[in-house]
Amino acid sequence: MEVPSLGSASQAAIEGLKRAQEKTQQLAQNIAEGPLNPEDIVALSLAAQDFKANVAVLKTENETSKALLDIMA
Repeated sequence: MEVPSLGSASQAAIEGLKRAQEKTQQLAQNIAEGPLNPEDIVALSLAAQDFKANVAVLKTENETSKALLDIMA
């Protein structure tokens, strides 16, 4: 039995994590350089939520894969 590569959900989640990280770094730099822009604070909060959502996708796919392997075993 061949082991498949990362599923499309995992690939999308990993790309989403990368985008959220890049956005967070840019916004953190904007905030550090000042002046403080409220839109940057809101966008930083949204980037954190994006990161959490993508982590949840990875966890869910991992749990689903484990369940599938248990069924097949």
